[in-house]
Amino acid sequence: MNYALDALWWRLQDPAVRDLAAVLTAPPLWHSGREVPVAALLGRQGFRFLLALDDDPWLLYRHLAQEAPFARRLGRYAESLLAFWLAHAPHSELVARHLPLADADGRTLGEADFLCRLNGEAWHIELCCKYYGGRAAADFCGLNADDRLSEKARKLQQQMRLLQQPAFQAAYPQYADQAWRSGSVVRGIGFSADGNLLGEPLNPYGWSGRLVDDWRMVVLAPHQRFYPLPRLAYLAPARVAETEVLTPEAMAEQGGGLAAVVVRRPDGMWHEEQRVMCRC
Repeated sequence: MNYALDALWWRLQDPAVRDLAAVLTAPPLWHSGREVPVAALLGRQGFRFLLALDDDPWLLYRHLAQEAPFARRLGRYAESLLAFWLAHAPHSELVARHLPLADADGRTLGEADFLCRLNGEAWHIELCCKYYGGRAAADFCGLNADDRLSEKARKLQQQMRLLQQPAFQAAYPQYADQAWRSGSVVRGIGFSADGNLLGEPLNPYGWSGRLVDDWRMVVLAPHQRFYPLPRLAYLAPARVAETEVLTPEAMAEQGGGLAAVVVRRPDGMWHEEQRVMCRC
């Protein structure tokens, strides 16, 4: 699925609001078996709230400024965006976040990302945003080859069971008497040679891109350009000024990473049409 072509991206303009919208609405990269439904995250007024933020995003930027700097930690940035939403969306209440858990011997068991209420229902939410590529699901990994889909998917299942641990009941008695429903928000992009996501646990309808080992393998049409993505710009489809785009010749000199293939639209900005991962 090419999520970059969703009609939502024709309307939203502010970069942080676009990132927030992607965290909320993008399809899961893989199936955890306990996904938090997009409808539950958004609520009935979610799109209206996003549009209002896009028109006047100061509240979101104030929140991000309080939690900065993020350096190159995309996961921390994404968590901050979701925390803002859970605290401010009309249907949501943020109860707690970043609850560390250890066993009786002091060994770390994990950290619960969020406890919240969505339309009054108690949720424990685990968030992850990953960008993996490979020939098959079994060998999917990030630009860092040690960051593997198989290990992250296993760890996510472990994280979603944290509230069932006796240690949680002991450490957080104020939350122990509530029936928390554990679920995941898995975001990101899967990259393959042909752009298809095949094999469990990958979502065949997830956001997909192309995997190459040389930027010159991506043949652009005359009206297309590249935009090399900074790490904190991975979350949402790119929308950038002409000064930020590169020709194929200039892109060929870049090292490995992620880039968007972009085209100019009537608003004068360059919009993403395709995402590419290069292991150069």
